[in-house]
This record gives sequence, structure tokens and C-alpha cells, in this order.
Amino acid sequence: MKIFKRILLIVALVIVVLAAAVYFWLKSTAPDYSGKLHLQGLKDKTTVVYDAYGVPHIYAQNAKDAYFTFGYVHAQDRLFQMVMIRRVVEGRLAEILGRNLVKTDKYMRVLSLNKMAERSAKRFMKEADKPVKDEVQAYVDGINAFIKKGTLPIEFTLMDFKPEKFKVRDVFGIMNYMSLTFTSALTDDPLMYRIYEKYGNAYLKDLDVDSATIANMGNAQKSTQLAALFKNIQTIQKLVPIPIWEGSNNWVVSGEHSKSGKVLLANDTHIKYSQPSVWYEAYIQYPGFNLYGYYLAGIPFALVGHNNHYGWGLTIFPFDNMDLYAEQQNPNNPDQYKHAGKWLNYTVDHEIIKVKGGKEVPLTIRYTIHGPLLNPVIQNITEKPKVPVSLWWAPMFLETTSMEALYQMNNATDMKSFKKGVSLVDIVGLYVAYGDTDGNIAIWGSGKIPIHPAGTNPRLIMDGTSGKADIHGFYPFEKNPQIENPPGGILNTSNNAPPPVDGIVYPGYYFHGYRAARVRALLLSKPKWTIKEMESIQLDVHSNRDLRLVKLILNNLGSFKGDPKIVSALQNWDGNYDTASTGAVIYTQLLYFVLRDAMLDEVGQKDFRKLMGSYMFRGSIEHLLADKNSVWWDNVNTKAIETRSDIFKRAFSETTVALKNNMGTDMSTWKWGRVHQLTNVHPIGRKAPFDKLFNVGPFAMSGSNEVVDKEGFVYNKHGIYPVTSGPALRFLIDFANTDHALSVIPTGQSGNVFSPYYADQAEMFVHGKYRTQIMLRKEIKKGKTLTLLPKSSKN
Repeated sequence: MKIFKRILLIVALVIVVLAAAVYFWLKSTAPDYSGKLHLQGLKDKTTVVYDAYGVPHIYAQNAKDAYFTFGYVHAQDRLFQMVMIRRVVEGRLAEILGRNLVKTDKYMRVLSLNKMAERSAKRFMKEADKPVKDEVQAYVDGINAFIKKGTLPIEFTLMDFKPEKFKVRDVFGIMNYMSLTFTSALTDDPLMYRIYEKYGNAYLKDLDVDSATIANMGNAQKSTQLAALFKNIQTIQKLVPIPIWEGSNNWVVSGEHSKSGKVLLANDTHIKYSQPSVWYEAYIQYPGFNLYGYYLAGIPFALVGHNNHYGWGLTIFPFDNMDLYAEQQNPNNPDQYKHAGKWLNYTVDHEIIKVKGGKEVPLTIRYTIHGPLLNPVIQNITEKPKVPVSLWWAPMFLETTSMEALYQMNNATDMKSFKKGVSLVDIVGLYVAYGDTDGNIAIWGSGKIPIHPAGTNPRLIMDGTSGKADIHGFYPFEKNPQIENPPGGILNTSNNAPPPVDGIVYPGYYFHGYRAARVRALLLSKPKWTIKEMESIQLDVHSNRDLRLVKLILNNLGSFKGDPKIVSALQNWDGNYDTASTGAVIYTQLLYFVLRDAMLDEVGQKDFRKLMGSYMFRGSIEHLLADKNSVWWDNVNTKAIETRSDIFKRAFSETTVALKNNMGTDMSTWKWGRVHQLTNVHPIGRKAPFDKLFNVGPFAMSGSNEVVDKEGFVYNKHGIYPVTSGPALRFLIDFANTDHALSVIPTGQSGNVFSPYYADQAEMFVHGKYRTQIMLRKEIKKGKTLTLLPKSSKN
């Protein structure tokens, strides 16, 4: 018995020792926020003071040391994020994740982001000014210093691979990746063309899509291969782990509208939620320079930020910079395609995709003058299909100057020099809102806008054979929408379409103006504001559109008598999507069934699900429901002619049954926060048991698709709406007090799960709280200090 007890004691001690060893090893993988480090590559001592939320405040004696240090601390908190984005860009996920990611790698190789990055980096290193080159290189060197000297986060151990050194090319690759996240053409264009091809203009007209000017595609329209391409392209895109844009808001008001008498600026960028958060905050100071900014992993310059003189925020300006072309292959020579009456040879690249635990996969990529053929990334289509479909994307034809643009915006001295930086943005469309202490306000539309020929509709697949649909270059920046210091003193954007510029209407994937109109109405609702009061605008969850649609449906039920309690809840709904709302639950389910009953018979189940996630379609809902004569109301599978009222009645009955089945009969439990919840998902947290360690949430969320606090989701029959996207930052600044702007991000600064700053802002964010962006070193209370010294220093 004594021997048995002794064995148990020994086993227990071993378990305790092993558990302690694992615990201390895991803790050792957390970032070092204090102490001293001697690093090769520094010229002088640099100090990093972390505030209470893990924001690094970098104090350097020169620019190169500042950006070297930033690269190091940025990597310390976000290296895994940087590495995974780079692997997406390179099409090298299968190397570490196996065969299931081969399809994703093919997709990215065909899009050629890495080759574009190589060209742009080569141009940049040859032509850019020395200061910007030095700072980009210093940032990359700082990342590599961490890879060499720092402790890698646990993800690399779990996934059994080590990060490779970064190059300047990788910074450009990540910038191209950012541009890709801002386009909808690969999802909306094929879907709209399928509807057009099957049912014609009338069905698109009722979705507020003008197809009357579609270019003639000849026999290509009827190709079964083309139909297969359209059917699968959205499925392929879902495999790519890209946090795509989902909308944004910004506004800037002059001093006449503020209680301080100075300009007020606000921004909240809406992006697909993920963990770690998209944005990383940092303050950088060296002689002659200081800036508090929001940064993307792998990019050295702030995309949103401010100093003591000026600041800016951005939303997406979603003009169309990506088009699809139906090509014609030579029936006698599979290596040629037709363009403008001539047979041209494809440009051909051969790629090898390495696969963890498997054989290498070859990939042949063919390019037309429009761009790469997308067919190789689609299953069941040969590499020499009868109908090639090519992708034209503006960044493929631009050796980007966007890096110089960000540098200039970060280093501006006044509105004129800042605008110069905005004019250099080329590969992505942005509405940049600007304000400064001199009282200036402005919004500029940035990006190279392609010139589409008259008579073509880039929202659909265009003819690639005649040459008549080819892009005619780009408009100069002066033709971009822009306004400075308007008489009314209020400017705002929410991804809405700009007014024509000199009669030019720019095609694009614009959101309907619901959010923009609501923001403007709120700004005009009182004469003067503070940024504290403006929090209520960023957090606004009221939808005038949905109130109109509720009344429209209820007023067109005729003699139909629905469940009186449900009818009453809808009648009394105030249009707010707060977590306690019952009306929001009922309306959202009802809207789904209205749309399903109207459209499922035409488009089928798969395409209907895709429509529910389409930006274009979600902006067309009111247009559709308001038209009682729309062709969508009739069910094509029945002899009877169904009306809008018929659809509304059926949808109401279906909603009643669904809600009672899914949520129970006690309507007091039907709360928006019960069905509308946010979980910030880490790439490793997609599967148990790692979800409990890496994911952040779930949280009950207010907000909806078409409100200012846009907490996006997909309509569905289950009545449960996981939040997929929303504000990736909330930022407010009064230029009377630039040292104390307000901010919050969805989870935390660090991507390291063992960091105290991994999720410390999550509860604040969910409950609409903000924190101060500290600019003064003396105000950082109990901050941790990390000192970086040159390798040769004796200090």
C-alpha cells in the first residue's frame, strides 16, 4: 500500500512538474514589453513605452531607427498575421496546411499578386526618394530582427513551420492584398451575369442594375463552360482567407459645428471581423516628426492617423477597377486567343505548388492582354477551355505609387502637401476625409479610375474579342470626386456613389446612401457637437429604410390576419437594432422569407444564398419591394400569376412558424442580442479545442446591415445571424485637443494569445466604450518600457 501511495505521489509530482513546465513555456512565448535588447541595425538608443492598452509609443533619435523599432514591435505582436497574409499573397498555404489549400493557392497564383509586388518593389527601389526607401527597408529589417532574436508565438509550433525573412517585395504584396479585399467584382459580376443570361434585362432592372448597354458576347453567352465558371467562382473566393471590406463611415465638420470652435473628424472602417484585429495602433516620434496611427500588418505607414496639426480617416470609394472578359480561343491552336480581328499568343507561366504531405501540383497560367485566365482555378474545366474568361484588374497594370502616397500622407505639413499624397494612391479607391488645426476640411476620392468605353456595362461580363470593351486608360486625379472647405461645413461618406464629375459617372459597387443620409441627418440635428457626443452617431443603430419596409409589408397584407402579437410587435418597432429589440428579430426573419419567396424559383438555392451575401443586392432590396409590378413576384413554376401581396402573406406565415419553432412561443425571449452575436475567430480557432483558447466571444451585438453601426450578417432561414463584419476601428478627434483623440478596436493590440493585450478591448468595443489615444509621454501611467540599443552599445 505504501509503495502504491509512493507511486501515486511520484506520478502526481511528475504531472505537476510537466504542467508547470508547459505553463512557463507558454508564458515565455508572450511578447516582451519591458527590458533591454541589443539589436544589429540600430544606430542610436530607442525607447518604447507601452500604454495601458499595449499601444507602443516609440521615441527614436532618427527616422530609420524609429521604423526599425516599429517593425520589431509590430512583428512581436502580429508576426503570425503578417506571415499568413504573405503566404496568401504568394499562394503558399498548401505548404503548411496541406492539400485542402491547393485550390486557394491556385487562385492566388492566378491573380498574380506576388508578381505584381515584385514589379512594384523593383520600380520603388529604383525611383522612390531615399527617405521613403530607407524607412520601408528599416521596417522590414525590424521585422527580421524579431524573427531572428524574438520568441515566436505558439501558432508556429502548432503548425510546425518557421517564418522566412521578409523582403521589401512582401510589403508591396501585402498592399496588393489590401487592394484585393476592397473589390466585389469577382462575386457580383458573375452572379449578375447569370441572372441576365437566364432571364434578361427585366430581372436586373428590378434589382436596380442597368444591363441595357451590355456588350455583345456572341456565342460565348451560351457556353456551358462559362456557366460552370460563374457557378463556382464565389465558392473558390470563400476559400481565400481575406478579411474583405464591408463598408465604412467617415465625416468631418468645420469649427462652426463644434463646441470647441475647431474641426471634428470621425472614422469607423468596416471590415470582416477576425482575430487578431485588422488594425494595430502605434505612436512614433523622432526629431521633426510625430504621428499616432492605425497600421495594417506588414505595412510601415499609417493608413489612418493624426498628429498635432492634421488628421485623416478613410472609407472605401468602391469604383469598378476589376472587370471580367469572355475571350475566344482559336479552335485550331489552343495557344491563341482572338482580339480585334487577330489571333494572339497567350503569355504563359508555369508554377509549382508545394503541398505538405503530398505531391507537388503543377499550374499553368495563361495571360491575355486583359489579364490572366481564371479558368485554371475552377474544377471540371480543362486548362484549355472553349471559353476562356480573363480578369482585368487595375493593379496588374500599375507599378504602384501607393507606398509613396502613404509616406507623403504621414509626413505632410499642410493640406496641400497631404493632398499630394492622396493623389498618388492608385491601386485602391478611398474616400479620404481630412481636417486640420487651421480649420480646413476636405474629402478626396483617391485611386486610378479606369475609363470604360461608352456602350459597355462593367457590372457584367464583357466581350474580350472585339477590342471595343477594352479599358481606355485612367482618369487623372483632377477628375476624381473631391471637395474642400464647402460652405455648409459638413462632409461625410459611407461608400455611397459620388455625384458625376464634369458629367462623368463612375461605375462601381456602391452602397446605397442609407448610412450616409443617416449620418448627415444626425449631424444636422443639432448646431454644435463634441467628439464625446459624436460617439452616439458611430453607435447609431436606427434604420429608416427598414421602418419604411415594415410599413410597406404591413400595408399590403390585404385581408390577411397574421398572429396579432407579431403584427403588434412590428407595428410598434422603432427601427432600432439594439440587443433588446423584438421587432428587429421579427422583421429580419420576415424580410428573408419575402426575398426567398420572390426569388428562389428563378435563381435556385445556391445562387439565392449568394445573393443574400451580395453588396449590390442588399442595396437593391427597397427598390425591389417598392415595385409592385416587378417580374420577381410571380413564381415561374406555377400557372397562377402571384402578386407582391401574395408573397408578403406567405412570408408572414412562414416567419411566424419559423420563429416559434426556432425561438419558442415566449416572445419576451425574442431579443436581437440572442440571434445577432459576434465571435472574433482566429485562423487556428476554427476547430475545437483551439476555439476556446484563440477565439474572442461570443458577444450579443446591436447593429445591422444598413445602419451607421453596421454589424453585418447574412439573411438566412434559421433566424440566427452571426456577425461577420463591422467597425475594425472607431476614431474621433477634436483639433482643439489633438493629444486626446478617442479610439477603440474590436479585440486588442496583440495577436499573441498569451499577451495581456490580446482581447482587453473586446468588452469596451461591444458596449460602445472608447479610450484615449495618448500623445504625451508624461500621461502614460505605469507604462512598461522596452529599450532597444545598438548591438555594439555598452549601455
